[in-house]
Amino acid sequence: MDGTFELLGPIELLQLLSQARQTGAFKVPGGEVYLEHGQPVHAQYRGQVGKDGLFQILALKEGKFRFLVGERAKQSSLQGTLDNYLLEAIRFMDARLDLSPFDQVQLTDAQRTTHLTLSPDEFELLRHMGKPISLFDLAAASGLSGEVVQLNVSRLARLGLVRITPRTPHTVRLVVARLEGTPEARIDTQLLRAWRSHFGSFTQIEVRAEDRTLQMPVAAASNAGPQLLLSSDALFFYNLRVGQEVLVWPSL
Repeated sequence: MDGTFELLGPIELLQLLSQARQTGAFKVPGGEVYLEHGQPVHAQYRGQVGKDGLFQILALKEGKFRFLVGERAKQSSLQGTLDNYLLEAIRFMDARLDLSPFDQVQLTDAQRTTHLTLSPDEFELLRHMGKPISLFDLAAASGLSGEVVQLNVSRLARLGLVRITPRTPHTVRLVVARLEGTPEARIDTQLLRAWRSHFGSFTQIEVRAEDRTLQMPVAAASNAGPQLLLSSDALFFYNLRVGQEVLVWPSL
């Protein structure tokens, strides 16, 4: 087995070899990873041995590889599972995928999570993924910011633990909250970016509040989450109250 990293990177290739419980040497120019029944037992890359060497190979984005079935290591420098090494490596790599807050995510392999050393944020997110849920709703359910959700979901997706289904941006339900010092309504940066990426440029939103539809200028607010942020003057002008749920969509 040999090829290049054009279609699959070292992370994906080693995952496939691990799932097939292969024994052999995964070789790249300057280094190799030895597997025994799918688990890494030794790695080295350009003088770096063990975990450091493995992480250097996992970070490769181009180059050639070959897998020599049955070749065994003459020494041992790794003792953990491949999944845990991958998780640790991905946390330090630029693993953020291009995700929209409207994309749906769902846990695909609950059994593998039982032997992974996951962070509290990762465990909290997985707890809400029994059924498909959008990243936007996942942030609301977990109490984590949109940026934290996107980063951790990207890591879990790279590990193959969750499945991401792209979805078209749509109307969202937000809770009115107060933010002083701004004349415009403020909504989450990622939400605004996703709408503009799909619908094009716009400067106003429409807000459905009970039996009324309002139109107001809008700007971005970092980590606003499921909130529509308004100043006290705007709350009075639009006759809205803090804690009120409203439907919001772009005014095109």
